[in-house]
Amino acid sequence: MLRSLQHAALTVPDLEVGRAFYEGMGLETAQLGGSLVFRCPGRAQNQVRLVEGKKKRLAHVSFGTTAAELPGLVRALEAGGTKLIDSPYKAGGDGIWFRDPDGDLVNVVAAPDQPQSRPPVALNNAGDFKRLGRRGAPNRDIEATPRRLGHVLKFSLDLQRAIDFYTGKLGMKLSDRIGNLAAFLRFGGDSDHHTLALAQSQGTGLHHMSFEMGNLDQIQFCAQRMIDKGYRDGWGVGRHIYGSNYFHYIRDPWNSLVEFFWDIDFIPGNAHWEVENAEAGPESLYQWATMPPPEDFLANFERA
Repeated sequence: MLRSLQHAALTVPDLEVGRAFYEGMGLETAQLGGSLVFRCPGRAQNQVRLVEGKKKRLAHVSFGTTAAELPGLVRALEAGGTKLIDSPYKAGGDGIWFRDPDGDLVNVVAAPDQPQSRPPVALNNAGDFKRLGRRGAPNRDIEATPRRLGHVLKFSLDLQRAIDFYTGKLGMKLSDRIGNLAAFLRFGGDSDHHTLALAQSQGTGLHHMSFEMGNLDQIQFCAQRMIDKGYRDGWGVGRHIYGSNYFHYIRDPWNSLVEFFWDIDFIPGNAHWEVENAEAGPESLYQWATMPPPEDFLANFERA
């Protein structure tokens, strides 16, 4: 089964535009075979890869599993008629490659999920005091950079077909769904509420990448800094129902979204989790927010 989210890759017409955006978020940049890769400070794992191309599009999503489980994944894919293909990259093309039912390229590599070396933010809760003898309200110039890539939401031509593929062939589990609008999938073992989300559309593409922050302050500081740099505010701040995470979305240079999140539901592999199927509508997208979702929140700009 899939065990971790490694990175997401985009084809973009100008790598330097992408560099400015992701470095503006505080990610660290390196070269990889003519492309750019980005890491969160304190985490030894590529999280985003940018490849130069004629226009922006979702290039691939990379997942991790164990070396022992990789052959079983290959057998499950081939038994279901999914053909393995050669890597499109000379550098950074390890593992197996194939296309999902929407035609999106997927990579699975034998690799662990790398830990974050930065300590967590000290929070006080009733009966659990981790911040003693010092103020909690931070200065506006504190470090507020993403800690990890938590999940990816991509568009699908057939929501149920995609759910069946990722759960039936790759061992993911359905956590919740919003009618025929969106579905939230997690890994089969211990997992965040969703590591891959899917939204129904008439075309494929990336809706958003979601990066975990240290707390709610850091969500807002990072989002505001991106707005101050000239990037468009997407939606937030608010709290989702499905996943329960706090959020703030920013539009990237190509009109996909980047989400900064904190405090997402975590589901142990042996937990009994009741799947909810909510009525499709804007009210199912959030528990509360400073404003309702904008009209273009679920727009597929790659299709345009």
